[in-house]
Amino acid sequence: MAARCRRQKRGIGEDMKALRMLCSILVVFTTAICMITAAQNLTLRAADVYLFYFNDSGAVDRIYTGLSNSEMADGIADFMNSWRPQEFQIYEDTGYDLQGIFTEEESDSMMLVKKWLDISLALCIVSLIISVAIDIWMVQSDHLKLMRNRTYVTIAFSCILSVGTFAFVSTHNGRLWLAEKIGLVLPEETTTLSILLGDGFISMANTFFIIFAILLLVLIGYILLRLTQPPRIFS
Repeated sequence: MAARCRRQKRGIGEDMKALRMLCSILVVFTTAICMITAAQNLTLRAADVYLFYFNDSGAVDRIYTGLSNSEMADGIADFMNSWRPQEFQIYEDTGYDLQGIFTEEESDSMMLVKKWLDISLALCIVSLIISVAIDIWMVQSDHLKLMRNRTYVTIAFSCILSVGTFAFVSTHNGRLWLAEKIGLVLPEETTTLSILLGDGFISMANTFFIIFAILLLVLIGYILLRLTQPPRIFS
């Protein structure tokens, strides 16, 4: 009977060890995914990002519209933050009626971008929940040393993933490959959408992405390292 109890305890201990290792590995990926997708959503949902580009590039001035830079930026950001929109369109008052400035094809393209951005947000939320749940469990289970070691791995992996994403989107071929994979038909260079949100905007947004990614990585790394800080012998 005693031998059976010892075997059961040993089996439970081995199972817990395997679960602990699995969770410590899983949290590396979920934390990195959360950080990357959060940076993507911050970049494409913030009106200030669009306004910065429009002020810097003068893109709004190159299309036939009476809308200001801030009105255009707010219109695009409102669409990106809307819940299940029916179309992508920004209307201006012509004095007789409201007229949309984008074509149906341009609207379809932005609806597809919005769809994938929402998927990115869903991944961010799910990965955040998983990461927080694992971190809380490991802290409560007093696995601080293992968690701290995995934090260093998480920081390194997140850096590699962020830089890789930035470098990939920086290339023309990378953007073409990405557009093909999500089924996006890139507009002609002379269309309103391409003038406003073409290669120039993508390059600028990619810079914002890496800035947001670095800031999030610093914040996440600081929180995790503080949580797993070994107790001081002398206070």
